[in-house]
Amino acid sequence: MSTPRPPSLLSRRTILKGALAGAGVLSLTSCAGQDGLVVGPPLVEPKPAPRTADGEVVIEANERPYALAGQTVSLRHYNDLAVGPVIRVRGGETLRLLLKNALLPTGGDYLCTATPDDQPDNVPHGLGTTNMHLHGLHVSPKSPADNILMMVKPGESYHYRYDIPANHPNGTYFYHAHFHGSVALQVSGGMAGPLIVEGPLDDIPEIKAARERILVLQSQRFDGAGRCDDYALLDRNGPTYVNGQQAPVISLQPGEVQRWRIINATHASFYSLQVAQHLLVGLCYDGNPLPYTQTTERLRLSPGNRADVLIKGGAPGIYALTGIDTQELIAWVRVEGPPQDMPLYQGSLPVPPELLPISDSDVTYGRRLTFGMTGAPDHVLFTINEQPFSCSDTWKIPLNAVEEWHITNQTADIHPFHIHVNPFQMLSGGRVPAGRWLDTVEIPPYQSIAFRTRFRTYTGTFVFHCHVLTHEDMGMMQGIEVV
Repeated sequence: MSTPRPPSLLSRRTILKGALAGAGVLSLTSCAGQDGLVVGPPLVEPKPAPRTADGEVVIEANERPYALAGQTVSLRHYNDLAVGPVIRVRGGETLRLLLKNALLPTGGDYLCTATPDDQPDNVPHGLGTTNMHLHGLHVSPKSPADNILMMVKPGESYHYRYDIPANHPNGTYFYHAHFHGSVALQVSGGMAGPLIVEGPLDDIPEIKAARERILVLQSQRFDGAGRCDDYALLDRNGPTYVNGQQAPVISLQPGEVQRWRIINATHASFYSLQVAQHLLVGLCYDGNPLPYTQTTERLRLSPGNRADVLIKGGAPGIYALTGIDTQELIAWVRVEGPPQDMPLYQGSLPVPPELLPISDSDVTYGRRLTFGMTGAPDHVLFTINEQPFSCSDTWKIPLNAVEEWHITNQTADIHPFHIHVNPFQMLSGGRVPAGRWLDTVEIPPYQSIAFRTRFRTYTGTFVFHCHVLTHEDMGMMQGIEVV
């Protein structure tokens, strides 16, 4: 009589069937002991950013054909790559970046011009016009730094210069296009890439010894010609790509510790990530180090969120990295090879003074906001305090103000709130623990969040907005001028 197969051992066909049926089954199972099983291509890391002889990073926006998970597409992207190259900096350095715009002109490239009548109408436009945003970085919002209210037209170039503070939190960030009206199409096409700020956390011996893996989650959507020029395509369901690959294999040895830098660079996808039969040790969220490592089974990431986590290889086998909310397989984790005995770091982390808790007595002002929507079905506008984005309606906030915000979502959609320049400390809501420092947090339907934030270091105009990027393009953004 044959020996029954243990329920934790699945055939390749069963695994793939489960991946299509939903993430819940996969998150509780593994495929172990089947030598030679091939389930996907090996994970390919994003390439390092090219630099000129004098150290300037070069990023070119173009729409030439490129390879995406074995398909040829002509989406808007950077440097002929499915995901933009990796930029690395350290606190105290100056990042110089040359953005070249080789996109095709489409017209409609207007934004916050001098004439009040020439305002953005919060519909998709200017698909060939772009600019650059360093998502999550505490840098100046004034040109030549992180000014997203300027534009680089097709055929033009711009030299950015960002002075990174010496004590900047070290963790994972990213850069992406941010020209209002074209953000969703450009980012979903591939106009985003990893940006890493290195520092004291990386020098902890156990963390330094861990192999680094960068996982950029993307949501490219395209038609039969491999293009995306219609916002309706962004409403289609589709796969999550990881570094331009579909369901790649991440190799890990038993007992090996790796550091995963995960970036949700999709235009509208929410994830509760988990690796079957493995725990994740959180180091940083949105680039902000935790005071002490935190172990979790699931990693919640809204569009725009990032996480630095440690993972230690378990028993040999093939495990599923699933998205839960997206009901799909994200990647495979293959644990194989000679066993290692690497220590999994769990302890305190270096937190800069800027991330110390904000007390009641620190708060100088409070605000209540609403996220909503209005308009007919063929011209929906998304609003903040019942108003769509306007260049002429910036809020004035004094430098060094410390504010407490309460934001209510009045719609049936999830809206991830994101603010530029300054991170915030959570008080309540958002499916995250109170006290966590973030720059992006979700507001579930008909619920509220509360946080505190310091408007420090920099004056100038910047924005906060919904990071479901179609919502941002259609009005859910508000300008702030720190004076």
